[in-house]
Amino acid sequence: MTQFYQAVLRDGGPRLGPRLRRCFAAWAGVDDTGDPDFEHARGRTRTAFADNEACGRYTHDGPTGDGRLRTTATWASGRKGAPGWVRVTVEGDLEEAAVTAPGFMPAFLATGRATDGAVPVEAGPLLVGPEEVKELTGWLARADRGVPVIVLTVDRSDTNLVAACADHLAETLAGIAVVVRLYDARTQDDLNTWLGGDLSVFGGGLRTYLSGVRPGEETYPMRHQPRGGGAIRDQGVRSLEVVVKGVVDLSVHRPLPTDIRQTEPRVARILAGALPPGELHAAPPSPAAIAVPRGPRIPKPAPPSEPKTPAPELAPEPPTPALESEPELATEPAAPQPETDDLADDIAAKLADRLDDSVLEALVDMARGGDSETTILIRTMSAHLQALTRAVESTGLLDTSATDSAPGNAADQELERLRKQYEQLELDYTELQEHERKAQDRIRWLESRLAEHADPVYGIRHDTDPDGCWEAESLMDVVQRARKQLRHVDLPDTLDTEVSKLDVMYPRQRRRWTGRTWDALRALDAYAEARAEARFTGGFYDWCARPLPGAPVITPTMVSMKESDSVSGNPKYQRRRVFRVPEEIDPSGRVYMPSHIKLQQVGSPAPRMHFLDDAGGATGKVWIGYLGDHLPNTRTN
Repeated sequence: MTQFYQAVLRDGGPRLGPRLRRCFAAWAGVDDTGDPDFEHARGRTRTAFADNEACGRYTHDGPTGDGRLRTTATWASGRKGAPGWVRVTVEGDLEEAAVTAPGFMPAFLATGRATDGAVPVEAGPLLVGPEEVKELTGWLARADRGVPVIVLTVDRSDTNLVAACADHLAETLAGIAVVVRLYDARTQDDLNTWLGGDLSVFGGGLRTYLSGVRPGEETYPMRHQPRGGGAIRDQGVRSLEVVVKGVVDLSVHRPLPTDIRQTEPRVARILAGALPPGELHAAPPSPAAIAVPRGPRIPKPAPPSEPKTPAPELAPEPPTPALESEPELATEPAAPQPETDDLADDIAAKLADRLDDSVLEALVDMARGGDSETTILIRTMSAHLQALTRAVESTGLLDTSATDSAPGNAADQELERLRKQYEQLELDYTELQEHERKAQDRIRWLESRLAEHADPVYGIRHDTDPDGCWEAESLMDVVQRARKQLRHVDLPDTLDTEVSKLDVMYPRQRRRWTGRTWDALRALDAYAEARAEARFTGGFYDWCARPLPGAPVITPTMVSMKESDSVSGNPKYQRRRVFRVPEEIDPSGRVYMPSHIKLQQVGSPAPRMHFLDDAGGATGKVWIGYLGDHLPNTRTN
């Protein structure tokens, strides 16, 4: 599903959950009973509430246009008096949708004093006079501000138009922007004095200020987009569509704070009863704690017993009238059960069979710092997730075009349970991947420290980040960071289209790819540096199989230095793998790049990163030609 909207708020007010639930239920049009686990269905629209004293999650899923939209509000109380947090998302299976803030957001913001962690986020526009300009400039300058601040100036010809535009922006961008309307011309002049000529706003126009405004030091002032007063006067509220779209798109790519990213996966487990509410802010759970529990085994029917020696014949007794109908009742066949009734049991049995005692021991070993067992565990969890996915997809239960059924239908309930279990397995798998990345990075750092103290086992010392591996929220973040930090890897701007497509179209899967992409780029950079300095001989696959001690690597199974014969021998497929390079590598400026890194082995999408290894050549770099979904081959076409 594509994510269209995301709001991340801090709220330290009392009774956070009940306030959010009340507003959500009123917007969804549901008579909420207040039960900790309550669901309501009307036709193809379903609303679900699940909460307790520590956290909660409310969802509203319904048809819209040619597809569906799902609005989810997740909340959790803060740790030791800290403000709680709320995350609201809107996702759908539509190719394009003009999605704005859900209707309950202004009502919820009006119940408390929410912030984005740095500045207050109000239900309506803020009217700022000369006395509040200093506070406003403080908001604009804060680098930790997550939401943009939209400032509307005075229009002497039509003051009502500015007020109407401010109200419209505050409603459609509730929770993801701060809307400010300047009181008079003096306020505008005071603000522009601080902003300077490059960042000023005037003439009935508006400007969207991103975080960290630096008057006189901005290298690109147009990152704070203006909207002229003439366009607003001519088109009215319609001229604000470009502003709304820009802010909504910005909210989707806003990275989650670390504490929310770590806490949110536990919310689902707490609501499902797998964790007590007190574990919401506990230390990261061991992998054994988040493993799928072994369910009770369903006894299989006993095989028919061997025929015994017949007993001596006795004189037959005449049947009594009361027993004449019993043979018919005993031999009547049972009604067939729906095929979906046994699906959950079959999946649970498969998972239980794979999660045997040896795997649980491996989970415990990983929690204690074991490295070899960690790799085995990740592969096991991956196999479980793929098996569950294939089992669910093979039933056709996920077909949203199916006809409507009654809310109490057993198949619908089973579908919802399987969907929640699948989503939880995805979260658990992603969390385990992050633990494995951090463990590997820590091992490399420890090896470099041992090498620093002249331990001959670990060879020479390498500069490794002692603060742990970096966690990105999107693939574009990875690309931008690589362009700034990795000197021996070149990533052209042409990558951005396909990279952004993965970020936007698959928001829930992208976190699974970001760590692998960053690790792969770091490994390529370290390899190219060592190769250019003649400290290593061989190709990138050799580097991953036998790297220098403490150097960044990826699993060799992720690396493929060639394409299959069916691709290399087909001009149509080969052309799709030709990418740009500098003329010192090839005079034509383009070469065929069969070498690639598999960011996801199987599935759809299965992102790939194609590259050209010129580390030992004229440029001494690795050139990235493509980063996106799997390019066409005989299986995709």
